[in-house]
Amino acid sequence: MNLFINQLQNKKDFRKAVYSGDIFLNTNLQAPVDLCDFARHSITAAFKGETDHQALHTMMPVEEFVTLVTRLKGQFTNCLEVKEMIRRFVLEIGADPAEYLFDVPRIRVVPNYNYLHAGVSYAYKPHRDTWYGGSDCQINTWMPVYTIQPDQTMMINPAFFAAPVKNSSADWNLSNWINVQRSLAKDNVKEEVRVHPVPLEDISTASEIRIAANAGEIITFSGSHLHGTVPNYTAQTRFSVDFRLVHIADLLAGNGAVNVDSGAKDAEAGFKELIHVSDFSHFQGVNQ
Repeated sequence: MNLFINQLQNKKDFRKAVYSGDIFLNTNLQAPVDLCDFARHSITAAFKGETDHQALHTMMPVEEFVTLVTRLKGQFTNCLEVKEMIRRFVLEIGADPAEYLFDVPRIRVVPNYNYLHAGVSYAYKPHRDTWYGGSDCQINTWMPVYTIQPDQTMMINPAFFAAPVKNSSADWNLSNWINVQRSLAKDNVKEEVRVHPVPLEDISTASEIRIAANAGEIITFSGSHLHGTVPNYTAQTRFSVDFRLVHIADLLAGNGAVNVDSGAKDAEAGFKELIHVSDFSHFQGVNQ
């Protein structure tokens, strides 16, 4: 695995590098900075004008926090301005928007683990997005809204990129997640009762990478990497933004990272959620 710094833009073979496990960190792109600035405005609006965002979990009962985070997530995910910033990101890295799809952008809210770690703030166990039905050619992005430390970030475990991990993805159903389970996040407060695809063996953390980035610095990596939430035991709530890109020709041709262990069977169920970067129309599937 290689780590490229500020080389994603105008790197014509970046997809091939991502599919082979390479990770890109960009600290000099404007679109991610604008996304994080917009996220901060959205947080203030959702939390009734409060601007001390990283202390929000200290200001209210967890039930109220969950209600306001649910509002924030819905507003951010479905916002036209955010979609336009994703298109600007694709243009900024020298790619053609007509060649790409994206999954809806998401804002993640991770307060102190003992306050909340389920539902709207679920602390994801080590996983590959392919276990959740993501395609082998899915390209992930992730950026913190505020500067973070290693004990507040997400982890990537590159030692397992090409090494299989025993997991429960073969028993997991993407259609059920989309149609039933996802909307139940607000009801999971004390514990996470929704079923997720998870490892069925112990995962060594010896090779974990924890990138502690500044606000608006963006990490780009394969959705096939084993990654997850670092439990946040700090006094600050962590906010981050992520979205996923899919190259249309690679999807249709079956290109991407090698599938070493995913048993997900209904990946096509997620295609209807993919959106064309060029005009924000919905993808009609591999037979469109």
